[in-house]
Amino acid sequence: MVSSYNQEKPIKFLGIKSDPLIKKMINLLMRNGKRSKAENVLNKALQSLDNDYPGRALHIFYLGILSVKQDIGVRLKPKAKTRRNKQSFNIYLPRIISPICGLNLGIRSLLKVSREQSITSPLWKNLSKELLKASQNKGEVVDKRYSLNKLAISNKRRIHFGVRY
Repeated sequence: MVSSYNQEKPIKFLGIKSDPLIKKMINLLMRNGKRSKAENVLNKALQSLDNDYPGRALHIFYLGILSVKQDIGVRLKPKAKTRRNKQSFNIYLPRIISPICGLNLGIRSLLKVSREQSITSPLWKNLSKELLKASQNKGEVVDKRYSLNKLAISNKRRIHFGVRY
């Protein structure tokens, strides 16, 4: 009988739990108060990045998070209640997002894309792929961010920017 203790145990990223960005990622990844499951998913994602790119997992993580961070948001202008002013098109109002809120939106969009693709493979594998793509300024999340920025720039004449907290 072969003992399972002879196999190498994977390296855990234990010292990074005190990092505020890692804490934020775990909190947004957590569902129904299952913190240990969220930590395991993030740990496996970082381990798979570390297997492919030794010693660069945290660097890829930070580059990916900072590349999906949103700076500008867009909201629809509410339509007028009078019947005379019937507009058949939507008016988009750009707004500047505070850095913390933009970071949250970026992480949430990254997790949303990873969860949508997790039907075929595990969430940690999709999360590591999305982080790698985002660190290279590629992928679905970065494309959404650039299209949103383009929409905001095309409508910038409609409003003076104000910071939203």
